[in-house]
Amino acid sequence: MNKVWQIIKREYTSRVRKKSFLLLTLFIPVLVGVMLIAIIEIAVHAQEQLTIAVKDESGLFEDKFRGMDIGESLRFKYLTNNPQSLDTLLSRYKDSDYDGLLYIPNIDIHKPLGIAYYSDKELGPVTEQHIEKSLSQEIRKRVLEAEHYNMDIIDQLDKNIEVEKIINEQKRKGGAELAAGFGYACGILIYIFLIVYGAMVMRSITEEKTNRIVEVLVTTVRPFQLMMGKIIGIGAVGLTQFVLWGVLTSAVQFIIGLFFSDQMLAMQSMQRGDMPSGESAQLLMSITAAFQELDILRILLSFLFYFIFGYLFYASQFAAIGAAMTDDSDAQSFTFPVTIPIIVSMVLLSVTLQQPFSSAAIWGSMLPFSSPIIMIARIPFHVPWWQQLLSMAILLISSLAMVYVAAKIYRVGILIQGKKVTFKEIGKWIFY
Repeated sequence: MNKVWQIIKREYTSRVRKKSFLLLTLFIPVLVGVMLIAIIEIAVHAQEQLTIAVKDESGLFEDKFRGMDIGESLRFKYLTNNPQSLDTLLSRYKDSDYDGLLYIPNIDIHKPLGIAYYSDKELGPVTEQHIEKSLSQEIRKRVLEAEHYNMDIIDQLDKNIEVEKIINEQKRKGGAELAAGFGYACGILIYIFLIVYGAMVMRSITEEKTNRIVEVLVTTVRPFQLMMGKIIGIGAVGLTQFVLWGVLTSAVQFIIGLFFSDQMLAMQSMQRGDMPSGESAQLLMSITAAFQELDILRILLSFLFYFIFGYLFYASQFAAIGAAMTDDSDAQSFTFPVTIPIIVSMVLLSVTLQQPFSSAAIWGSMLPFSSPIIMIARIPFHVPWWQQLLSMAILLISSLAMVYVAAKIYRVGILIQGKKVTFKEIGKWIFY
């Protein structure tokens, strides 16, 4: 055990002391901070105010356009009792610092024709949709009033219906969007970890084998000890880097929140500019309820388990490939069968987030090749405990079995030099 610990320590310290590790660990949170600041500055300052004059000969929309402004980015100026003709306004509206003129003739509400927007510049799609939606809603309201409908009843019918969810006789207040976001983020993190650090294990073994360093190492430690030391040491490096990224990114976001709080509030108000205050409050309440419904402790502990044993399952395969191959080109071709299940798991992840209790999602969360990604994506949806415990047991046993098989391959392949190895020959090594 002492020898394995020494190998783990060597692999860990030799990597975390590299300048590339330190620079990359610091660069990612700083990059996130720079991007966040850039987004805030662009959203708040880069967008110029668009002022549109409104000439409404019908008199139907005066009250509507007085409340259609979106923050400071879109302003409407209603030309009340302006006797000038349309041609006169078109020739002079630029002198009043208007960017465009919205003309509404004396229309028939049953056939609202002739509404036009005049300007030298195109409207953006968001602004155009905002104007068209507001006009459509007002015309619809006027038509219903003309037909003597009770508008209070119509407004009640227009309200969104919230379906109360009762799962296993328990009420669920939160929506599925937040659970899907948590599941997707966890799945992506594990996917990146498996690909990046699994390949790092393989490259490390291949380099030592090519440089014949391994021939010296196996004189003092057993091949199994050497393999496990590398897998655990490199995995600890990856785990350290992920933890540091999380802590530093949170710190950067906290600092940005202190210095750019006003700009962030302004950006949020711009994003909710055309949303009624009642709907904004309802949205905030829904997000808060969704957070309360999530079992954060269960998600974090489960993520740690699948993070570790998913890595152990795949890193042992990468280690076996690195030991069996004699050059990098062969190693890259032999990694294809190992990476295929990881890629398929990512495809299955989208299906899982849409239907977390479908047959494909359940089987994907049980098979050890996909369970590190699929099960962690299902857990925010309150997966039954028996399914999770069964998945964890299968992954645990499969990881240990994969380590045993990889050790058999590693023991023989690590000392082979200058020979092309086939899958058939690797299969024979397992039963030596």
